[in-house]
Amino acid sequence: MKVVDGLINAKKPRPPNPKPSPKEFVWPPQDHDDKVAQKLAASLQELLPAKGWKHTDLARELYGTMGANEQPRNPSPVRRWVVAEHPIPNEKTASYIAEVLGVSLARLMEPEGKYDPTPAMIRPRSDSKRFPSGNKPKAKKKGGRTLSGKDREKQREYNNAYRERKRLEKTGKRKYTKHAQVNGNKPAAGAWKLADGVTPPEYTINSSEQHEHHVVLEMKATLPLDRAMAILHILKRGEASE
Repeated sequence: MKVVDGLINAKKPRPPNPKPSPKEFVWPPQDHDDKVAQKLAASLQELLPAKGWKHTDLARELYGTMGANEQPRNPSPVRRWVVAEHPIPNEKTASYIAEVLGVSLARLMEPEGKYDPTPAMIRPRSDSKRFPSGNKPKAKKKGGRTLSGKDREKQREYNNAYRERKRLEKTGKRKYTKHAQVNGNKPAAGAWKLADGVTPPEYTINSSEQHEHHVVLEMKATLPLDRAMAILHILKRGEASE
């Protein structure tokens, strides 16, 4: 990957050479108040666009580039300065800034206009509280029908229930209640019939909380004798030997 050094991180950096400032001017220390940071930010917000630059262009000059597209190697400090975040650059770094912008150090502390807390050169981001992109999550539609013509609320309830069933299947803790398939118009193979007026058997299966790989089976049924004996035969075969 191609890497190019900037003025600050060059192997043998030369001394900065900005335009001269008044003799009485003193660059403020990095430990400062917000007003000092806002002065620098306001000046950069004026000087960069006047040169046709964004903060990334200044970062390329100061810290160099990398890659085929010449991406700035270290844009974060410049971004902080443009939005008045702490700390401001030290005097040497500020001198390089003044040099590439063609001004004096004093000019960086003497903005002509007011500080803009949200400058246009700073690209908004959806995860930023200070520079939000304005992309808000779309509100869910309530009522009405889906594209397929189904009731939207009922479809949403069905989808939620389906997801919950799938979740429980993965955890092995799914609980469900079913009716035996009997007396149908088209009974499945092995299905059987009950006498008129007899309620189909209902059974519930739930994972056992105390015993792994076991389930709790509850059944309430009125059955033909042969079916009841078949169930008893299965249970009898499961009895422990004495």
